[in-house]
Amino acid sequence: MPILDELRRRGHAIALRTLAGEVGAMRSRGFDAEPISREVEALPMEDWRARTATGAQLRALSTIRARAPHDSRDLLRALESERPDAALVDVLASGALDAAASWNGPWGCYRPFPLPSRPGALQLLGIARPLSAAALHLYTTIALFEHRGDDLPPNVVMVGPCSWEPPGDLPGELVEVREPLVLVTTSSEFQDDGSLVEVALEALAGEPFHVVATVPAATLAPGVPTDATVLSFVPHTPILRRAACAITHGGMGVTQKALSLGVPVCAVPFGRDQLEVARRVELAAAGSRLPARRLKPTRLRAKVREAIACRPGAERIARAFAAAGGAAAAADAVERRLLG
Repeated sequence: MPILDELRRRGHAIALRTLAGEVGAMRSRGFDAEPISREVEALPMEDWRARTATGAQLRALSTIRARAPHDSRDLLRALESERPDAALVDVLASGALDAAASWNGPWGCYRPFPLPSRPGALQLLGIARPLSAAALHLYTTIALFEHRGDDLPPNVVMVGPCSWEPPGDLPGELVEVREPLVLVTTSSEFQDDGSLVEVALEALAGEPFHVVATVPAATLAPGVPTDATVLSFVPHTPILRRAACAITHGGMGVTQKALSLGVPVCAVPFGRDQLEVARRVELAAAGSRLPARRLKPTRLRAKVREAIACRPGAERIARAFAAAGGAAAAADAVERRLLG
């Protein structure tokens, strides 16, 4: 959103293909938005059903491959109808990446989560070839949080986080709370991670914090302590501005959002890209890491305390994120590499 908003502010027309439920909101921002194929949305991630990490990766890969013919057709139709000057493709839309690579126009891809550190992971996903063909690979992080050295391909441009959320204020029930807040987040795409909130509520009961948990896709057992608030959705930034720590599921978006505000993170990864993100948090000395299989109240309490002590590291990352340029740097890269 920040990148598209910035490009539109500079006078570029945006034709967007996105989730059906987001089309109205995107049109209200001035984009020419249409829904992606129903067949794509009918294939949700079910990696959380697997019993092992390898099984989860195979399930995710199967879903990505099953979506590929549909998102390939989507992009080809959009290119034919819109005749754009350039295209920017979600990096996990593997069929659309292949379609873009076969197109005669300039194109790039957008990556809002980490590059895999394991060699061959991109080949397993079947997207290494089209990614290498992209004129631009927009990567929403920074070298300080990447820990890969200088081995990134020349088409990769790091621009730092490009976080976005609907505008909002601190929820009314939190205005009178005087204790420091601890934000607990679960995935917006269901992955059976509600246990993170349940354990956090138990672990921090009686501690000098007020826990605020958001559960957009998780289900919880009934009962919330008096020193906690559980919400299905709320913009995170107003909470983070008062937070001592953020306990995240390791999603790159919310983890980098917290760090961009100098808030240390206790990352509890359940799968997907979250293990990579949690490792980066720990290596950057910007917080702590606790594998989901070891999630217990006593361990989580200790890891939260460990994370809080890492505020200097989180503030260091925040300064580096700000210096990367964000949406303005991304728009510069699009104009220079795709439209120049």
